[in-house]
Amino acid sequence: DGPSPYRMPVAGRIVPARSPASRGVALLTRSGALVVAPAAGRVAFAGPFRGYGAIVIVEHADGWTSLVTGLESVRVTVGQALVAGSPLGQAPSGSPRIGLELRRGSGQRVNPLDQLR
Repeated sequence: DGPSPYRMPVAGRIVPARSPASRGVALLTRSGALVVAPAAGRVAFAGPFRGYGAIVIVEHADGWTSLVTGLESVRVTVGQALVAGSPLGQAPSGSPRIGLELRRGSGQRVNPLDQLR
């Protein structure tokens, strides 16, 4: 169905997202952890976004989009092509919580855990 292969953007303990409506997940990870692209695609947005810290939005093939939130810094630029595992940025210090949302088509939210292979 979704982008393939699809992976978690950072190692950590999976917990529900802060907003139940997001259908995404959050990963409690270590301070300064490297955060990577969950699948190949192109960077549609990279930078601060209200209430989410720095985020990266990756557009994948066939109308899929991943949102990776809660970054302290980003290492990518808009328009950049990525392979799965490309560095996106870094988790903050303290108790970092990196969010992951996956959307299909016109924004339909999909549980990213269903896409893991």
